[in-house]
Formats: sequence, structure tokens, C-alpha cells
Amino acid sequence: MLKIGTTLTLEPIQTEKSEKFRCKAVEFKDSKLYIDYPVHTETERTVFLIDGTQLKVSFVYNETTVFSFETEVTGRKKSNIPMICLHYPGDDELVKVQRRQFVRVETFVDAAVITPTASYTTITTDLSAGGCAVKVHKDHNYEAGMEVEIILVLHMQTGEYHYFNVPGKVVRVWDKGSGRIASLEFNELKDNQQQNILRFCFERQLTLRNKGLVEY
Repeated sequence: MLKIGTTLTLEPIQTEKSEKFRCKAVEFKDSKLYIDYPVHTETERTVFLIDGTQLKVSFVYNETTVFSFETEVTGRKKSNIPMICLHYPGDDELVKVQRRQFVRVETFVDAAVITPTASYTTITTDLSAGGCAVKVHKDHNYEAGMEVEIILVLHMQTGEYHYFNVPGKVVRVWDKGSGRIASLEFNELKDNQQQNILRFCFERQLTLRNKGLVEY
């Protein structure tokens, strides 16, 4: 079921940070799965995983279904490219998960963030039904755990606009290139708001796929 060349998402287990890494399946041998060196999905930096690191791995099968499994780093291998070895439990041990949990797309959406001390207009860098990342200035006051109010304007393919005013919190803030990014989590998202964001993300993902900018 898991094929060579499939894009994988890795999430460390038993860690306080919520991080995701991206890599590809390069080689199979018995119960060993070899991957290329993963890249952090937010910083775009190469990640070095030590032996014994426990991970949750997810991937998309046939463009519609997401499967996951838990594994750990068991070694590394040098070939045409350096590879990391993971234990692969087998197709029978894969767990089917909800697709909506993984729909996060790169997109520039007009936004505003209201903090306890000020309000800032900005744009997103990515969006999902669980939250978004926004561009911030280095002199703006954003701290992990800070409660904020998030305002978004979504322009749908039908031409209609949806406006969202959602409470949330800052998950983390990091430097990216010459700028800074804040990752925000939505709180108390209403069902109709969630459905409209999911719809927007799927429309955006389909557009990117048709342009050849994403694999699924």
C-alpha cells in the first residue's frame, strides 16, 4: 500500500512541541522503511533524527484516504542519498484517519489579529480548519499561549466572501527568512465556519494540484 516516492508527514511522539516534518519513502527492505532526510514543514530546514526517536507517520493513499502508523528511527544508510531507517509495521497495521485533520494549504488570505494590547492587519501563509499561520513584524508583541482574536476573509471560487471572527491562541512564533511567522490555533470554531474553511482549503488544494504545485 505504501509506495516508493510517497510523501510522508512525520510527527514526533512524546514531545511538548507540536511539529511536523516532510519526507519521501525511498526504499523498502523487509520491515525497514528508508526515507530521505526530512524537512521541517514550517522552517523548511533539514531535520536530523537520532536513533530511537518515536514518530507518527501519515500519508495519503489514492489521493483521498489518509493512513498513519507509529514507528521509531532504527538507523541510517548511505547510498545515492543519505537515508534514515524506520521500522515499518506492515500494511495490516495501518490506521485509517480522517482526511480533514490533514488539510493545511499554503494560501494568502487577508487577516487581522487582535491581541490584549493591540490589533494588527496581516495575511496568512497557510490555513486549515484547526488554525493558520500569519506574517508578523518582529516588533509586534506575540507570545506562545497568548489569547487572541482572529479575523479572516475567505474569497470562495463561487465569488462569495465569508468573514470569520474566531477566538484563538498563539501556538508558536519563529523567524523565517527576513520575516517572522506566528502559528495560531482556532478555539470554539462553529460547525458552519469549519465547513467553509474546509471547503476553501479543498478548493485551494485542487487549484494547486492542477498547477502541479502539490502532489495531492
